[in-house]
Amino acid sequence: MPPTLGLLVDPAAAIAASPDWPIEATSADIIVTANKRPERKQDVAMSIWAVSAEELDRAQVRDFDDLVKVEPSLTITKTTQPANNSINIRGIGTYAFSIATRPSVSVVVDDMPQAFQAQAFRELADIASIEVLRGPQSTLFGTSATAGVVAITTAAPTTTLTAATRIGVTSDGEQRASGFISGPLAERLLFRVSASANHYRGNLRNIHTDNWVGGQSGIDLRAKLVWNAADALTVTAALHHDFAGSSCCTSAYYAVSPGVSFGRFAGVRVPQGAILDGIVPGPDNRLISADVEPKGDATETGASVKVEWRFGGYTLSAISGFAAYALDDLQDTDGTAYNWGPGGANVPGAVSGGSANGGDFRIRSFSQELRLISPAADRLRFVAGLFFSDTRSRRSFVRGSNSLGPYGTLAIVPPTTTAYSSYFAEAYTSNLAAFGQATFDLTRRFALSAGIRLNRDGMRYSLLDRVANVRFGMPKCSSATPSGLAISTCDTLGSVAGRVSLSYRPSPGLLVFGGYDRGYKGAAYDLTSTYTTRTPVTQDGPYKGFPIADAVAAKQPIRPETVDAFQLGWKSRPLAGLTWNATVYLETFHDFQAQSRDDLTRQNVLNNIPRVTTKGAEMEVAADIAPGFILRGYGSWNDARIRIFPNAPCFPSQTLALGCVNGQQDLAGKRLPNAPKWKFSLNAEREIRLRGDTGLTLTANWVWQSRTIQSLLQDPNAVQEAYGLLGLGIELHDAQRRLRVYCSNLFDKSYALSRGRDSNWNINPYGAIAGPISDATKWTPGRDSSRYVRVEFANRF
Repeated sequence: MPPTLGLLVDPAAAIAASPDWPIEATSADIIVTANKRPERKQDVAMSIWAVSAEELDRAQVRDFDDLVKVEPSLTITKTTQPANNSINIRGIGTYAFSIATRPSVSVVVDDMPQAFQAQAFRELADIASIEVLRGPQSTLFGTSATAGVVAITTAAPTTTLTAATRIGVTSDGEQRASGFISGPLAERLLFRVSASANHYRGNLRNIHTDNWVGGQSGIDLRAKLVWNAADALTVTAALHHDFAGSSCCTSAYYAVSPGVSFGRFAGVRVPQGAILDGIVPGPDNRLISADVEPKGDATETGASVKVEWRFGGYTLSAISGFAAYALDDLQDTDGTAYNWGPGGANVPGAVSGGSANGGDFRIRSFSQELRLISPAADRLRFVAGLFFSDTRSRRSFVRGSNSLGPYGTLAIVPPTTTAYSSYFAEAYTSNLAAFGQATFDLTRRFALSAGIRLNRDGMRYSLLDRVANVRFGMPKCSSATPSGLAISTCDTLGSVAGRVSLSYRPSPGLLVFGGYDRGYKGAAYDLTSTYTTRTPVTQDGPYKGFPIADAVAAKQPIRPETVDAFQLGWKSRPLAGLTWNATVYLETFHDFQAQSRDDLTRQNVLNNIPRVTTKGAEMEVAADIAPGFILRGYGSWNDARIRIFPNAPCFPSQTLALGCVNGQQDLAGKRLPNAPKWKFSLNAEREIRLRGDTGLTLTANWVWQSRTIQSLLQDPNAVQEAYGLLGLGIELHDAQRRLRVYCSNLFDKSYALSRGRDSNWNINPYGAIAGPISDATKWTPGRDSSRYVRVEFANRF
């Protein structure tokens, strides 16, 4: 077999990077950089999930989305396009969609923080390792890490000329190909170039266009140079270009009650037969009928330079990075192929076809970090640094006809009474920070760690309502709307984050730790289509009579999100070949940023939920059962709940009997969405030597999660029951070649990536009016929600 890349390192190197404590190192010691220095995972006093590229490969983790198969504390909430997805750790993620909102989980690639969460959703190409740092990481990773960090390290150049290729196909229409070449260019200069391409047709069929949707395709190109300019000076330069095209994520009809009509557009209520177009809703339905197919085409180009100077055991690093990201998106607003204009419903003034929404995102980001790391063997070990980032974002959005233009002479778009909207927004954010973290060995067994980060955030925005020709933040840093309402479009805020922990090593194979983290996520602007709502506020108060858009702007920015987090755990190696780690935690979030119902404007806007908590336990077991037989298990119990949220919006068709009062409900005590209470994954590998360097590897991967609610608003139609997926693989290999056959979802278990009520239908809610209860629900099947087989061949030169 080819040597494992990434986290499996030389035992001597692991000991050299660890505190001075006699402990036997093995080939399974994993090196992580959670504290911005190389350390053995078993020596880091926090909950970390980390694996090498080979382990991810065997578990069929190909794309970022696939990480949920193996990391039990991680979930991903998928919506209509990549910019609206949410990465969640311990149930916590950002449930708000604006270019001026920070995520709760930071994604870092080769020390470079990603400015926009959508940048993460691509193929995991040519990587060496992945770490998931659970819980607040604001001290070392900044203002977008209140829930945690996903750190990705790409493969490094090799010291000998090496090349490899891999091709793969699946039984459900996926093809992948990748390769790299790496080695020395000169005595002190190493290089690595890699390329990969993938295409997946999707798992939903659009009968209107006769195309597959729900798929993706992409190309990833990477180059890396490492120049050992001197014995104490190393320069690493990297360049990448990615394209990711997505036709995700549209939904199919799961259930529609008999007799329910569709739409309330210009008084027209469409019979359901004209909408379903012969499709029979059901739990196995994978057919849609739409005249606009979903699109989320993203392109990113980026470069980074890392200079490391080593002197007297210290390392001084300067890390610079730049990225330009573009996303063009399009979605079918009405989700049908119904024609509201000429030749269809013939609504006066309507154009032919239906309605759509979309536009483009453009993000440019620059970051610079200066970092000093002390010698690893010192009694006092520290990392200190300065950080600066500048991000410029823009969003062009239209909700209108299929061509993203006006809907004829009408001010509203089908199928309901939503107004035509068109705006252009820009946001500028900068962060200047000084940080430091130190560990002091109080005794040979006790160590105290403490850290602090001082932040200064600069923020400003501008927005043009292209329909009403109303401008916010124009000219720069304006303080009033055209109607005279005071607003703030430029803000500067300071903050402090920190951590303290104590660790105790009673024996070489056991580390016990506990600690406290204070996390911070910056303030935010809610730059969405509510800025184009010109109807006056009717509620009594300071905004009565002013346009709703102006009232929304006057309440910006949204307050920062903070978290107080406690953890207690152990890391142990009780027996040779056995690793057993566990952590319990309690995190309390204050002013949690999410969508909620505003009392005065009656709009769903970005707001602060006063308090959210998550508590639970995580466990990891890795065992060498016998020579060539490895078993790894990961599990989590998580209770993520809203504690105070009295003014949440109601879900569609929610009645008074179900808790909806004047369009609002109290969600205190309810679970956060897409946060399973229990989640487990189990991975087994059995290596059988045949003859010489030829071997056979058998793999089994199982993941199970408990029931989840997939709606923050607790819609009972958005429940995904518990499910488990089993995958089995067999691989024949020698030193240069590998042939693998893998069956995903062996028992063909269907599950929904998202599920919820479709409010475009004229549903008779529970007891609101006379007549039978009715319903209309849509679902998005997961990529591996049906059985398929993957065949791969890899060759190493």
